[in-house]
Amino acid sequence: MQCLGSATRSLALPARGRGPVLRRVVAVARAKPEKSTDQALQGGLDPYLEVAVPKDQRPVNQLAELKADPLYSWGALEQGDYLVRLAGVYAFFFAFIGGPIAYQTFEPFEQPLEWFLSGTTGALVVVAVVVIRIYLGWSYVGDRLLSAAVPYEETGWYDGEMFVKPPEVLMRDRLLGTYEVKPVLSKLRSTLVGSAGVLLAVSVLLFGLIKAGSDADGMYGRGAARVPRQILTDGILYSSRVSDLSQLASDDDAAAAEAEAQGGVPGDYYGAGCVLTAAPPAEVME
Repeated sequence: MQCLGSATRSLALPARGRGPVLRRVVAVARAKPEKSTDQALQGGLDPYLEVAVPKDQRPVNQLAELKADPLYSWGALEQGDYLVRLAGVYAFFFAFIGGPIAYQTFEPFEQPLEWFLSGTTGALVVVAVVVIRIYLGWSYVGDRLLSAAVPYEETGWYDGEMFVKPPEVLMRDRLLGTYEVKPVLSKLRSTLVGSAGVLLAVSVLLFGLIKAGSDADGMYGRGAARVPRQILTDGILYSSRVSDLSQLASDDDAAAAEAEAQGGVPGDYYGAGCVLTAAPPAEVME
């Protein structure tokens, strides 16, 4: 009986001691394992499924790069933030490129609408180019996400291969392509259509204003200030202080007045076959 009791106690003690151990085992079993960095990038899938493709050529990683890129990430922004970025591009190029170039043709204080529309045309072209660049990047990654097989290069163009996606990878990529990339492409297409419409309207309005403001010579902007004018048999005069082309050859004040009336644009002296904006050289006077 003593041997039996000792044996019973020897069996009972481990049973009581197993409680904390079992609880620890169950807690470990129920705990969710932490995902590795690769698994997080792969959407929770085993990275071994795409081990044949270099990491930087996997569509899911390329999508993550788009979202982190300083320019391409604009496509994933909320509508308000996205439009603010494009407005910033427009304002920058209008202020430093479009506006100064338009100033060479139109006087901002005398022809403000023409000057504004001309500068806007150039700035809108730059905005459209930026949107097209973003669209091409998202379209490329979207095609790779939605395709069942994607090409990749192991070390260069000369050893290109084709990777057929396993079912799990294909399902994940198509979900990303449908719910993340397609809405971005739709927004970018709307932007392109809208900017094209605005650019067309601005161009037509500017053309109409130029046509309406052109003088009889077809000049507009700064050059259109050359009115009134006198059409003579041997040339054209624009200054009311000059009555005959011969005055330009002998009177410096008349030549200066004519040059000022022409807006700095030389006029033709048909009789002498030369251009006069001031007193002519001695050989012309002879």
